[in-house]
Amino acid sequence: MPGVPSVWRTNDVVTFDAMRAAATRLTAILVARARDSGSSALLARDELTRLGSEVADVDGYDRTAVVALTGRIEARLRELEDRG
Repeated sequence: MPGVPSVWRTNDVVTFDAMRAAATRLTAILVARARDSGSSALLARDELTRLGSEVADVDGYDRTAVVALTGRIEARLRELEDRG
């Protein structure tokens, strides 16, 4: 509706975008692992499915939920990046 202010504050949008960017980075890593023929390929595919659902299901207006999901994604990124 034109003229009606958004429920989102500017920093909420930035926080949501940061979560999406982290999810994109994690997706890229998991896709690469899923394409491998190793034993971790199936686990990576399952994790990709869960990640996609979590990102799609998070309430973008619930900043606490967005921050929590971002934290989980970033922790997983650190874990995978440390393993190399």
